Amino acid sequence: MIPRPLALAAAAAIGLAGVAAGRADSGTAGAPVLNPAQSQFLLRCGGCHGTTGLSPPKSVPVLRGRAGWFLCTPEGREYIVRVPNVARALLDDARLAAVLNFVAFDLGEGSAPHGAEPFTGEEVRAIRARPLTDVPLLAHRRQVVNDLIRRCGAPKDLLVYGGAG
Repeated sequence: MIPRPLALAAAAAIGLAGVAAGRADSGTAGAPVLNPAQSQFLLRCGGCHGTTGLSPPKSVPVLRGRAGWFLCTPEGREYIVRVPNVARALLDDARLAAVLNFVAFDLGEGSAPHGAEPFTGEEVRAIRARPLTDVPLLAHRRQVVNDLIRRCGAPKDLLVYGGAG
């Protein structure tokens, strides 16, 4: 019998590989092989945001099909790097940039604006040095999302988080 944590991790890996079809190599005997960004997302973010970016929206922001919208404005782009759990992630800048790119472009499923640039390690280093610890996070997020809705045509359900919506 496979231990429960190992079985859950395997199931999550298979689901995550399905979200990023074409981004993961096929593994031995059909088992998916995740790239480093997918693995780090699964280990560091998947517990709350869901292994495929789907989570209970009023508790944790849904990433799947939505995360790319934050790349529409400089404020949105900075926001997703400055969220305290992101800014303080125990990853170097290049690895964190890769995870953010996976979230925005792969889990985001086309929600990133045409021509949006991927994050770089240098950009992440500069932004994460200022984590959002001095502002009410929910209010700040609501302001950023309202701006995305107004300026970029982001869907209003992007506001659904933290009891809002």
